[in-house]
Amino acid sequence: QKIIFKIEHQDIFYNNSGDQKDELQFTHYRTDLMGFYDFKLNPTKSIAFGVFHRIQEQANANRIIQQFAAVNRLRGLKIAHRFRTDQTFTKGDPLEIRLRYRLATEIPLSGSTLDPGEHYLVLSNEPIFSLQGGEFEIENRLVFSVGELITSSQKLEWSLDYRTDKFIQEGFRTRLWAKVGYFYSF
Repeated sequence: QKIIFKIEHQDIFYNNSGDQKDELQFTHYRTDLMGFYDFKLNPTKSIAFGVFHRIQEQANANRIIQQFAAVNRLRGLKIAHRFRTDQTFTKGDPLEIRLRYRLATEIPLSGSTLDPGEHYLVLSNEPIFSLQGGEFEIENRLVFSVGELITSSQKLEWSLDYRTDKFIQEGFRTRLWAKVGYFYSF
């Protein structure tokens, strides 16, 4: 069992939604603070419970998170499955309930295992099913990250996050974000 803390800063590179111009840009979007209590069921499976606070221009948000994760190793690759539900509370908005599944692979860039001081790549895809105010929606996230395992309890990741959403509701959009995430486990 461990406690994980994450801080993530996000900037928009591209956003084609509604009132946004269909062009490249670089603007701060939000900063997320997350804390998780992770409990290992066995060496390859765990459950976690977390809280989340989002700082953004329109309205800050809070979230409660429940997750189940399973990890498999295949010749130096780490393949991770994550099933997550969360409930988001934003002042002035109805409660948002989401169901998420993420498939990710982690590839060490030096050898077949990841050791402190080494770099790695992460590729992930995550469809998200959302219900808010009686409306159902689907979002998809495709993320490419380069990370460094600083110590056995600290890592830093730089990511490009490509998101598509509003598949069902009007206003299909695509967005490209740059993210920097710092993780600390104790």
